Amino acid sequence: MTIDNNNDIIIIDKERKEERELMIKLFIDLDGTLARFNVRNALKRFDNEKGFFSKLLAYKGIETINQLALNGNVFIISASPNEQADNDKLVWLSKYLPNVKQENITLCRLGQCKANVIQEKYQMSINEECLLLDDYTKNLIEWENFGGKGIKRLTSISDNSRGLWKGATVKCLTEIAEILG
Repeated sequence: MTIDNNNDIIIIDKERKEERELMIKLFIDLDGTLARFNVRNALKRFDNEKGFFSKLLAYKGIETINQLALNGNVFIISASPNEQADNDKLVWLSKYLPNVKQENITLCRLGQCKANVIQEKYQMSINEECLLLDDYTKNLIEWENFGGKGIKRLTSISDNSRGLWKGATVKCLTEIAEILG
């Protein structure tokens, strides 16, 4: 797998596509990446309002992620402030991503390093076959520092206008299927 930094596209050798699909693990953030998290006072409401997260809408193309999850190599890693928010996120996932295996869902606390959490939970080393789709540059940089590959999710809320992220980007969730081959 290589990343073409000029075009920000991950290129996979077509001859080894099926073998690589089995090896590639796609880790995906929820808030702002899959779920529309641009509601006014969202952080305050998310922290305290029962049902807040479960009522958020999914971004267009969520069905692509649900289809990709059938191979068992799609994982969700999402930070959350408390157990109520955890429960709301699980409701959201069962509605929009029923094909993601329960054991592939990880909810951590705000501020935790996602790469650390994943390594500990799955007793694995993050490597170039581990992709993280996230809208937050800090998470992507940490992920790549652990050896994985980051993909920045660009939305109207989370863009790359400050130019801090130099790696791969996607605007639409359907682009993930193209990246994976």
